[in-house]
Amino acid sequence: MEHGVYHKRMTFDVSTISGIEPILEGMPGGLFIYCAGGDEELLYINSAVLRIFGCDTKEEFRRLTGYTFRGMVHPDDIDEVERSIQRQIANSIYDFDYVEYRIIQKDGSIRWIEDYGHFVHTEAYGDIFYVFIDDSTERLKNRMSELEKVNEELRATYARESQYRKAILYDAVSFFEVNLTKDEFLSAYIQMQDGQLKDFFEHAGIPRFEKYSDYVRFWMRDMDPDASEEYARYVDAGRLIECYGRGELEQTYDGWITDSLGGRHLYHYAFLLGRNDYTGDVITMAITKDMTEQVQKQNLLKSALNQAQTASIARNTFLQNMSHDIRTPLNAIIGFAELARKHKADETRVDNYLNQISAAGEQLLAIVNESLEVTRMESGKVYLVENIVELDELLSELKRMILPQAEAKTLRFAIDRSGVHNGVIYMDLLRVKEMLFQLLDNAVKYTEPGGSVSLTVVEEDLKLDHYGKFRFIVEDSGRGISETFRRELFQPFRRERNTTKSGVLGTGLGLSVVKNLVDLMEGSVAVESAEGKGSKFTVDLMLRLPGELPRQDQRRFRLDEEDLRGKRILLVEDNEINREIAQELLTDEGYIVETAEDGDVAVEMVGRSEAQYYDLILMDIQMPVMDGHQATKAIRALEDRKLACVPIIALSANAFAEDYKRSLEAGMDAHISKPIRIEELQETIRNVLERLYRE
Repeated sequence: MEHGVYHKRMTFDVSTISGIEPILEGMPGGLFIYCAGGDEELLYINSAVLRIFGCDTKEEFRRLTGYTFRGMVHPDDIDEVERSIQRQIANSIYDFDYVEYRIIQKDGSIRWIEDYGHFVHTEAYGDIFYVFIDDSTERLKNRMSELEKVNEELRATYARESQYRKAILYDAVSFFEVNLTKDEFLSAYIQMQDGQLKDFFEHAGIPRFEKYSDYVRFWMRDMDPDASEEYARYVDAGRLIECYGRGELEQTYDGWITDSLGGRHLYHYAFLLGRNDYTGDVITMAITKDMTEQVQKQNLLKSALNQAQTASIARNTFLQNMSHDIRTPLNAIIGFAELARKHKADETRVDNYLNQISAAGEQLLAIVNESLEVTRMESGKVYLVENIVELDELLSELKRMILPQAEAKTLRFAIDRSGVHNGVIYMDLLRVKEMLFQLLDNAVKYTEPGGSVSLTVVEEDLKLDHYGKFRFIVEDSGRGISETFRRELFQPFRRERNTTKSGVLGTGLGLSVVKNLVDLMEGSVAVESAEGKGSKFTVDLMLRLPGELPRQDQRRFRLDEEDLRGKRILLVEDNEINREIAQELLTDEGYIVETAEDGDVAVEMVGRSEAQYYDLILMDIQMPVMDGHQATKAIRALEDRKLACVPIIALSANAFAEDYKRSLEAGMDAHISKPIRIEELQETIRNVLERLYRE
């Protein structure tokens, strides 16, 4: 594809991909890069692209597509897709182009794809596109299904309207024939449920009116006061005669009437006007229908439709914000990687660029974590995993996570637990920590520099054995929340201001996660806030207290950094890039690192070693031959008990509470989720080894 537009240039070669491939491989959606000219050959695809095309290997994908962009797109769509891309990049080379097209999977299935691409010029490859794709088939099916439902509603409405004139008398509650010129009733009937007609006046037990105007005055007494005057004006014989003279032959009116039992009914009145050709009198067929039940059903349908539309708008807004918020850190990662490559000799610059890349990676990880957490909660696959937790350790971990953010914005940050007298509690540590982190993270994000953020923990006295009521209060001096937005504060995908307006990255899922976690723990969450006056979130949880704890030696054994240097670690990781990163990080901390590429290899290496040769094993979970849980069980089953007791820490991309539980049940000593944070890893290693030495 040739492009007659100004080329944006960037440095791009094989090393660019290798530097950020762990991030690209961890993305939930597909990413590929291809040459803009010639056969549009592909330069790179991540594993998500293989999954979308139903391929297990890159060779299968190559055979399926010829490893070209044209080979990826359905042959009936490719020409229009390329014309659309050409038009979009001609208008702006700085924005992503967006197209939808079909693909053919390996098994022949047709799927729809959403494609966000960006065009750049590189020195090494010339003009290229890097493209983000996702399988949108189900979303399109849902959208088409919703449209079809709307069409069905419209067709049904049209059918009812056309049938109305044909069957109007059969559907009527009552119908009168009135001579408007002479102001007299000609006939009055009511239709029973079985279709039989009865005299209206006799059935209703009311006087038999001869004059139409007397009947109108009688009926007005049951009308709503606000509607009675309008009703009298509308059904007035003189007005209806004037309408006939203007050719307005059908007059309708809707009004609420209260019956003798106090029930309210909405009646629909239709006056079909005509003339007696012999006398010249204007007559009308006045038809009355009880619309109460129909209106109630319509209101329910409207309410359901409004809720569906609101949810759809919220999700669409979320997807738009998510698209923006994911690309923002990705742009930083790619951009700063390019800058670091250009300024290799300037250590200060490179160090700053690496810090920016790390921060962007953390932002991206937070967005992914929140999205996955909400998805799991909506699926109902979230359970509590309670263990004995020291409150001070929880608060220290929160301080470690929040304090750097607060200091970066020159915020005053404080934690107060002076109101707590039971410092050891049963709780799901990961869930409580996630809940409090979301509240504190929001408080820091939305508080201006120089402000304050605090966490206060208070234990209320309860006359209930083995339980305590704990109140967690997160308070800030930030922007505050409007009264209008507070009503939908905990709804998913809701943000009072999006990233562009607020300058704060986010998906609108954080407080939804908080509410779901609090509900899961059968607690309550309340908010007090006013615009410009800060916010106060209060979470109340009923937590179980352990019985009498065994006395422990108050002199806690601690390993310092020097004690850890020289420890021998067996790193078990099947992914070569992940293995290289972890090995380098550990080696820099002074560890001696040996590696195994699969669980079965690790079991063999441990079995051949001497007792205490390995001080620790870092074990990945998902591996092709023998996974980490199986490998751990095999090591624990070794005949040599000294070898079987080697400490094992899970180092895995599986990051949910259930994953932690499975790791501990398999015999591991701890579980750390990827990506690796060396400070967290060091602290976990220290804690595991300290427990071993104390025992």
